[in-house]
Amino acid sequence: MFTDSRFDDTASQGLTRLAVDPFEIEREAVIAMLERERRSVLASMIGLAMLAAGVAMLPNAAAMTVLLLLRAASFVYTHKAVGELERVMRARKPAQSARRVVLFAMCLTGITLALMLWPPPPDSSVVAVNLVRGVVVIVVTLIAVTLAALPVARDAMLASFWLTVLGMIILHPGVQHPALVVMLALIVIGIRIYSASTGEHIQSAAKVLVENRQLSEDLADALAHAEFLSWRDPLTGLFNRRKLFEETRIERSTQPRHLMTIDLDRFKAINDTYGHGVGDHVLIATADAIREWGGTLPAAAGHQAFRLGGEEFLVITRGLDDGAAADAAERLRSAIAQIARGFSEHPDIRISASIGLTGWRFGEGLDDALLRADAACYEAKNTGRNRVRRAA
Repeated sequence: MFTDSRFDDTASQGLTRLAVDPFEIEREAVIAMLERERRSVLASMIGLAMLAAGVAMLPNAAAMTVLLLLRAASFVYTHKAVGELERVMRARKPAQSARRVVLFAMCLTGITLALMLWPPPPDSSVVAVNLVRGVVVIVVTLIAVTLAALPVARDAMLASFWLTVLGMIILHPGVQHPALVVMLALIVIGIRIYSASTGEHIQSAAKVLVENRQLSEDLADALAHAEFLSWRDPLTGLFNRRKLFEETRIERSTQPRHLMTIDLDRFKAINDTYGHGVGDHVLIATADAIREWGGTLPAAAGHQAFRLGGEEFLVITRGLDDGAAADAAERLRSAIAQIARGFSEHPDIRISASIGLTGWRFGEGLDDALLRADAACYEAKNTGRNRVRRAA
């Protein structure tokens, strides 16, 4: 059975694709961001530990512990949410639902971090208060930079953080200094500007990665196409003359072998009458007929089909005795004679082939066997065409 087929044209078009899929760029950026988030888990846990240390030194430690537990729960929930988003993005599945979950988780993150700035009692330790506030600002910055590739979720976290702080100041106007609102607003804006710059770098790196990957794929397609053309006939997809001599240089099989030289009858007249476009379609239809005919032969034998040039084809069969090879050649001749039925727009076209058949003796060079097959093919043409002749 023949296994060859015409090369997919998409390979030859690989190097012409210049556009980069925006989804792939976003996907790579998000995956890179989520990998950074996973690597920053230890830093986040250290931040929680430092918050716990600061809370332990406050007079209202019991109440602040509740807020700390909320922050810890938000941390766990957020970690799971971004993990699910990463899984979905890696699988190239729709991510809208996972994105919404991450957005909600980021809002909770902003709220729980802001709650850690709950106004402390007047007798609170300055060290403890500054420790908690400092850790909160650092964690907000860390999360904003980590989420740089998800600007909506990042901005939602920053907005929920600032709005929660603003709400606490409004509820406790006599405890917190009003200047804290402006100060935190400036801090949030600075964090936002810095993280946006980081996001642009992540996007640029993702674009370069996607472009390089696409160039590698295009190059692989081009190399595959070049390899294809090195041993395939580009019009019919059959093996070419170069492949013939490479494949038959060494023959180790003990199976009987036969050569069939196939020459389309009056092919020049087809080109002259109907044009070379129709002639090319006749050659392609002939190759398809040879492939279909090859599918009826024993598959394990390793038969091969070649286009030698012009309207000349060659088939090498293995594992057929003389009688089976002759019957197979006659079936192939008949199959080619039926090709004209597919040219309904040219009802008067005539397509047939003369076939020369010969055995290929072991130890014999290919050239000698080809000479006998060619001689048999010429005899078929000289005795009326559209027939099979076997070499003596």
